[in-house]
Amino acid sequence: MKKSTGVIGVVVVLGAAYLGATWYVGKEARKTIEEAVAQANTRLARYLGPDADGVKIGIADYQRRFFSSDVVYTVSLKDPDGKPVDLALHDHLQHGPFPLGALQEGHLAPLLAYSRARLAATPATQAWIDSQKGGSPLTVDTRVGFGGSGHSVWTFSPTELIEDGDTLNFSGGTVDIDFSKNFNSGSAAGQFDAFSLANAQTGESLHIKNIRLDSKTDVADGNKMHVQSSATVDTLTMDKAGDEAVAIEKLTVKLDNVQAGDMLDGSLHYDFGRVAVGPVDLGSLSLGVRANRLDLAALAALAKEYDAIQARHGGQGDQDLMLSDEEEQALREKLMAVLASDPSVAIEQLLWKNDDGQSKASLQVDFTRPADAGQGDADVLLAQALKQVRLDFSLAKPMFIRVFGQAQADPQQRLQMEMMGAMIYDQYMARLRDAGLVQVDGDTTAASVLYENDSVTVNGQAMSAAEFMQRVLSVAM
Repeated sequence: MKKSTGVIGVVVVLGAAYLGATWYVGKEARKTIEEAVAQANTRLARYLGPDADGVKIGIADYQRRFFSSDVVYTVSLKDPDGKPVDLALHDHLQHGPFPLGALQEGHLAPLLAYSRARLAATPATQAWIDSQKGGSPLTVDTRVGFGGSGHSVWTFSPTELIEDGDTLNFSGGTVDIDFSKNFNSGSAAGQFDAFSLANAQTGESLHIKNIRLDSKTDVADGNKMHVQSSATVDTLTMDKAGDEAVAIEKLTVKLDNVQAGDMLDGSLHYDFGRVAVGPVDLGSLSLGVRANRLDLAALAALAKEYDAIQARHGGQGDQDLMLSDEEEQALREKLMAVLASDPSVAIEQLLWKNDDGQSKASLQVDFTRPADAGQGDADVLLAQALKQVRLDFSLAKPMFIRVFGQAQADPQQRLQMEMMGAMIYDQYMARLRDAGLVQVDGDTTAASVLYENDSVTVNGQAMSAAEFMQRVLSVAM
């Protein structure tokens, strides 16, 4: 009897301890989630910079119970017209340390919480939800460990939507996310087989096949954030009735950004493995752009000031906008704040290849804040703000001729176009060479131009900026 009483006592103690742990973990889960949402909003504001206005994650409702909680998360956005768009997720959160849902999946390690979220209906998502006929178009299963670590799986269901003549087909797919270090580090990988959008009335269509996404984020010292992302597409086809279809194969986009405080150093690279317009094969194209020492807070302030001025003028376009002296001064002050960090922007590489050769170009522009930013005309300030400009390019004649010839399908007309292309190339390259602006080596024309301290160096020959402009105008006229 005493032995059974002791066993019962141990069970009671263990049960009470587990209930206490569950209550405490549920409390900590709410605290962690609220901190994570606040942290996400801070990072969105930092990372998106001028585009962060109107983007916010929130918690609309939190119903905490003993073993579980129900939470409604919201994401507020703006569409291209500036109108608000709201998304919502309804989350059923099981408290740790051993949530039943995680145990059923074979995960035996202690957890802070196990989350199963579903997309909730809003005006923006109602049609998407209705298309699932009782199912959910998006489910998110997440294991949240202690210390802000865990794993999340986002599952998108296949979808077909028909509205106002537009038909959308989406294969569905998954995105797997791992996070750690109090949500400061994370990686994501996703894949979707197909996406298409077509309009029967206009004959326009877009088809994308085999989409793969990868991303890695790491935050050091709570201030320096490094983001590396890539997206690849096997084929992207744009078509319109009566026009030749545009097809892109092996499309890759890569992003690599490092942000410390408000300062951003980042690069964006595009690779088009093959570009075709109808039967015309235009070859491959690569484009890489970079920005260094870009002050996102100052850039956001400049954009906000300009938007406010444009709104006061009734939304007039740039060419029709007549600024008052006060408005011009306000914009100038905001621009000087952007230039204070000596930003640099560059087209690191523009490379175009086809079967007959390749052409390439690069451009780098380094800016600085003028010493006397409050004085002078805009043209004078612009010249003072340009610390250095470097342009390099080369153009292959056989490639240029091939592009000209591909504009015609008929062999005879193609030959005529190729002859015209050769004539245009020879005529303008000769004029540029005679003006001392390019160097011709066989079938390749190249140039290297450097502007610095109001002086220009062209292919190793120094001249004043005025002389350089005279040479350029002599070719253009």
